[in-house]
Amino acid sequence: MVLYFPYLNLSLLNQKFPMKLIINTVKKSSAITPYCMLLTMVFCLATLLSTQLLAQAQNTSEVYQSTDRPRALALIGDRYHSPVHVRNGLMGPLALENIPVVYIENHEALTAEVLKEFDLVIFFKDGNIWPNGYEPGTQVKWMTEAQQQALSDFVSNGGAFLALHNSHGLYPPDGPYYELFGGDYGGHPPPEEFMIRIEDKDHPITAGVEDFRTYDEQHLSKYYLDNEHLLIRNISDANNSAPAGWWREFGEGRFCYLAPGHTPEALGHPMMVRLIRNSVRWLTRQTDDQ
Repeated sequence: MVLYFPYLNLSLLNQKFPMKLIINTVKKSSAITPYCMLLTMVFCLATLLSTQLLAQAQNTSEVYQSTDRPRALALIGDRYHSPVHVRNGLMGPLALENIPVVYIENHEALTAEVLKEFDLVIFFKDGNIWPNGYEPGTQVKWMTEAQQQALSDFVSNGGAFLALHNSHGLYPPDGPYYELFGGDYGGHPPPEEFMIRIEDKDHPITAGVEDFRTYDEQHLSKYYLDNEHLLIRNISDANNSAPAGWWREFGEGRFCYLAPGHTPEALGHPMMVRLIRNSVRWLTRQTDDQ
């Protein structure tokens, strides 16, 4: 049997675990079988290999070569989605893209003046608040007409908007927000495991992303754009399906929506992390297509 490790520096192996020492140690005990010796050798190889792979995993991306990075404002958290869950899920992808981000839970802080300080806005929040507790029928829409217009103008004038999970839900109908969004909330069944299928494999947002299964809410989103803008689709085991992510140009700016994210498993899935990272890069014109 021959073991081949194309990226393994064997000289380092001998420095870390000298072969003579291993063999002599094994010979001193008659209870050590050749099989145990083989296991010892494999352990040493695996230890060094993991060390080298960790070293190779250091990110030397161009995002770390300049202080001129896009700044993000993330409006997060609602009755059904803890801001801690959302923040923890976003910190990794945004850090890997070296995006400075301000997280806020106070929807009143979203103003036209504040938006001037940022290049990218991220929403993980629905359109309802419950100022008098969670009694049925007491919820109200938090987004004012001025806020809708401020966000629409922000994107139209060249800003970037990443909307996640339930950010298409329960906002004031027939206003600038939904005109920008290109879709709407359509309900969802209880969380279950289902498939996320890549519909457009050529868009920068789906680069390096493969079909994947995840446990999440399957949002049955209403979709008003054409097939050209559809990125991903969700498909249940019962073959219920709906658009789950799309992009669009809006004026001089860019917009992207991604539906997964209700559960930590879905938000932290490696393919979802890649989708978020790619989205941020495309939205802020950090990709080759600009």
